[in-house]
Amino acid sequence: MSDLRKNIELYLEDRILLYCQENMIPPLWETPIIKYADAHDPRFSDLKEIVTPKHLLPQDILPNAKTVLSYFLPFQKMVALSNLEPGACSELWASAYNITNLMAAKLNDDLADFISLQGYEAAVPQNIGMMGSDSPEHIRSRWSQRHVAFLAGHGTFGINNMLISDCGCVGRYYSIVTTLPFGADPSPVQERCLYKRNGSCGLCVKHCEAGALTAEGFNRTICMETCAKNEAQFGADVCGKCVVGLPCSFAVPK
Repeated sequence: MSDLRKNIELYLEDRILLYCQENMIPPLWETPIIKYADAHDPRFSDLKEIVTPKHLLPQDILPNAKTVLSYFLPFQKMVALSNLEPGACSELWASAYNITNLMAAKLNDDLADFISLQGYEAAVPQNIGMMGSDSPEHIRSRWSQRHVAFLAGHGTFGINNMLISDCGCVGRYYSIVTTLPFGADPSPVQERCLYKRNGSCGLCVKHCEAGALTAEGFNRTICMETCAKNEAQFGADVCGKCVVGLPCSFAVPK
């Protein structure tokens, strides 16, 4: 099974390069990271409390699911560095967000097809975007990629609500549900957020110009309003100020 895991990793890297060539875009990402969660992990049920009561289980996507493949696409440093200046998000940051989402839709289908060719089933979560609500504070995804990535052992959450992966928190997570008979990857033992670990950081709070993020909590309404302003200007509902210029942006802090 180790050979199959490696082949899946190489296949994903190859498809990213091919996508860039076919669409004549520069590679915006470092080497992707793939990790796996046990589809029967009882913590998936906990997401109905943590995220939303309507959060899906792996078996809702693929009835005989065994493993959830979660992958992280880390942005290259130039993408993050472009977003360091105060004010609205950078045009490159917004563009990278949109390009990555478009590419990931293709990657998901390609991965599912590749896994099927190996004799296993795979399904891409569908219709999982943000659900409407009377209150923006309760707008949630039916399949939280970050929480799924956490269950797959990608990292721990910073106070900016982002997952600090093996290569930092600047990038995007995606996943597919499979019948691959892989065991779950272990979760990090040490807390990766320096503020949570010993109170020595908190830069992400300082970088949140809108005031949506504090050491005590997160105001989703303010964050969404800020992202909506950037969407009106750049076509992507993003901000990203709270993940750039940090000790955890590109690495696990020591």
